[in-house]
Amino acid sequence: MKKLATTMMLSMSLLLAACSGSTQSPAAEEKSATTIKVYTAYKGEPGEPLMKIIDAYNAQGKNVKVEHVALVQNNDSREMLQKFDVLAASGEQVDVLFLNNEGFVTERAGNGVLYPLDEFYSANQIDPEKDFYRNPVYNGKHYGMMANASFWYVAMNETHLKEAGLQLPSPDWTWDDFREYAKKLKMSKEGRYGAYFHTFGEYANIIAYTDFKNPQLKEDGSLQFDDPSFEYWFKLRKAMELEDKSVRPHADVLSAKQHWATDFMNGTTSMLPIPMYSLDEAFLNKESYPRDFKITFAPLPRSSSKVEPGLTNIAGSFFTIHKNSKNKEAAFDFIKFATTEGASLGGWIPGWTKADGKAVLDKTIQGKTDLVNSDALNKAIFNDKVRTAGASVISVPYQQQLKKVAEAGLNKYLLDKTSYEDARKFMMEEGKKIIDQNKK
Repeated sequence: MKKLATTMMLSMSLLLAACSGSTQSPAAEEKSATTIKVYTAYKGEPGEPLMKIIDAYNAQGKNVKVEHVALVQNNDSREMLQKFDVLAASGEQVDVLFLNNEGFVTERAGNGVLYPLDEFYSANQIDPEKDFYRNPVYNGKHYGMMANASFWYVAMNETHLKEAGLQLPSPDWTWDDFREYAKKLKMSKEGRYGAYFHTFGEYANIIAYTDFKNPQLKEDGSLQFDDPSFEYWFKLRKAMELEDKSVRPHADVLSAKQHWATDFMNGTTSMLPIPMYSLDEAFLNKESYPRDFKITFAPLPRSSSKVEPGLTNIAGSFFTIHKNSKNKEAAFDFIKFATTEGASLGGWIPGWTKADGKAVLDKTIQGKTDLVNSDALNKAIFNDKVRTAGASVISVPYQQQLKKVAEAGLNKYLLDKTSYEDARKFMMEEGKKIIDQNKK
């Protein structure tokens, strides 16, 4: 028995010595790594742009592991944020939130949900104003790191253009020209619309997003809704719908609740103003959107012949850090990789100005030139005249609320048959209420 006891003690000692050694098993090393959770509206399927970036980061073998959390399965960012707000309130671990709209960032920064990035920028010698196309700022601090630059353009059905006897429009075309194109494209075949406007807030007045630094507020902080561009745009939308019958009625679009790409990809409409995330979501995706036509591209039209060509809207998605994250440094390490050297791995145009966007685009469409006109696409985006109106000095947490006011104003005008004067009065009054409420 003594011998047995001695043997057992010796075995236990060896086991403890092995466990206390400096060399850990792979499982132990995995447990010691910091895991950060990234919440997005992506499904999290292999091959998605963000998943390619996450996989590449995790493959580096750092002591930080990224876990993707999908809250929705339909890429609906608004639904994702509704679910996220409930989840975050429950105390669930949140480190990084991926937002596909600059307004979503400033809104949540103003609500105290996000953590400012400035200390990390300083520590990493990052100049956000020079290094990224867009930078959501609230109260002088930066809250979002731009993942991708989504230039707006007009996608066009190349077959429809030929059938209507139309050439690709020149870069200096206007919205009046756009209307004429829509009429001719509609006339070329029965049952087809010339253009399509979805339910996104930008469609309430695209000009406000190209010509102004802030689409809802002037640089003195007053409301933008009395600008003449709103009257022009509202009346353009009504004329195209009622007189020309060249666009699908706004009421039908709202009631259909369909994906933005449906009408264009099934060939029932010919033109679509849209950001370039459309490439990944639909235009280069023949499996989900089989079709027998090629897509070509034109820059967004000018607001008028008096405005120099090239003004456009550069939208984008942003990585943000949640204020309650206990892994803020690890979170920033990931989002720095995801927005700089790792950004191009997703196949999207990085928001990082030091990246070679044209090379990324060429690689993205390589082997798929039967689906899109690559030459027209490059000219629509990488053009010396393409520019934005610049950064606004105005940043408010209620930007999304004002965006919805513009949407509601357009709805009153198109659906309720109110006069433009009444619609403008409504927007100014509702906008003032929001501003006054936020002053308290």
